[in-house]
Amino acid sequence: MQRGEKLEPVGPDFFGGFRFDLCDACGECLTHCPVVDLPLEMAKNEMRSMIDGNPTDRLLSDCQSCFTCNFYCEKECNPASLVLQRWNEQYQREGLRIRAKYYMTLHPNYPNFRSYAVERMTPEEREIIARWRNEEPLKGDTLTYPGCNVILTPTLVQSELFKDLDIRGRLEYCCGETLFRTGFVDEVRRVAKRLNNWFNRLKPKHLLVLCTAGTNVFRNVLPNHGLDYEFESVTSYLDWLWSRFDSGDIEVKNQLDLTVTIQDSCYSKMFGDDYMDIPRNILETIGCDVVEMPYNRENMRCCGIGAGFSVDSAYHAFKMRGATSTNLDHARATGADVFCVYCSGCLQTFYSAKKLYFKPFRMEILHLIELVQLAIGEVPRRMIGRTSSKTFRGLMRQLPKQWSRKTFRLPDIPDEPERDAY
Repeated sequence: MQRGEKLEPVGPDFFGGFRFDLCDACGECLTHCPVVDLPLEMAKNEMRSMIDGNPTDRLLSDCQSCFTCNFYCEKECNPASLVLQRWNEQYQREGLRIRAKYYMTLHPNYPNFRSYAVERMTPEEREIIARWRNEEPLKGDTLTYPGCNVILTPTLVQSELFKDLDIRGRLEYCCGETLFRTGFVDEVRRVAKRLNNWFNRLKPKHLLVLCTAGTNVFRNVLPNHGLDYEFESVTSYLDWLWSRFDSGDIEVKNQLDLTVTIQDSCYSKMFGDDYMDIPRNILETIGCDVVEMPYNRENMRCCGIGAGFSVDSAYHAFKMRGATSTNLDHARATGADVFCVYCSGCLQTFYSAKKLYFKPFRMEILHLIELVQLAIGEVPRRMIGRTSSKTFRGLMRQLPKQWSRKTFRLPDIPDEPERDAY
């Protein structure tokens, strides 16, 4: 991809294995990386080291697996896949630092940050996610999949916008996105098997996904890892929401007259420029003026959680906090009224990190859905402050483990979750 060239959607091959036979270690992929941003000669050396299976100076410890490098590889070698491969090899040799255990969603046999927050939810929130756990036959032919992050912020979709959707899901039916982005190939295959079993019980024809990451995983990743359930369509909530604006189903009652800057999802670039235009088009439609941060669209920086994905980082809280603080710096510098996200995971990350951001940050952090609610005359049920406080408290309880040298290995993911988990 050349700068300025229109970005088209990718397919499953974009996430295929690294092409050793095509790569000449030109280094171009890493010179465009929004995180490591290496000079050309250093980029060449890093790629040679990684190809030879040797330690790297920065790449294997600092990569956030955002896949931007894949876009800039003219030979389509999939350099990001080599990072994931080397991470997996390192994990097989060394295991993961014990601090990472708290971030593993699919394993209810030990606590994690999501289970900690769920156990401390309000009765209203717990009633919502209890409804979503229902495994009775679907009302129609579409399963609306919340994903782990929306399950942690269930009031986000308690709106007239979503009232006709049949939302189903639970933390144990996580799509496995973070396992994929950290290189755990075998575990992703087990996730696919579990999801196959679930889909074959509910038998949906269509899948509507309430996050961009999940949309990409179901379209482009899991079919490479054993998900053989065939949907007639897999649609992101952004496409669905914009189509409702386009058809006139959504009536804008209040022009918001706000200046907004946007945190792009790591996966939005996988669906091309037209997709990345959608949140911007929606914001303009509801009366917002969009001011871009320096890292945006295909060159966006992950909200910060990706800084914990390498085996060396193993979800080190202060490394993730540093990455998130950089994004907050960029948002603050725009002078916008609102910092808008369209991923619930980004919303949680920024709200939690703000507690350790030692600078004034007066911008409101709002999800795109909340801004749309304001524009149609609704009052958002904002529980993110409470959720982030609970999550932050759980993270602080883990601080003694940040420096522990103990390691662990992920347990097997059974084909079916425990019936009483979460």
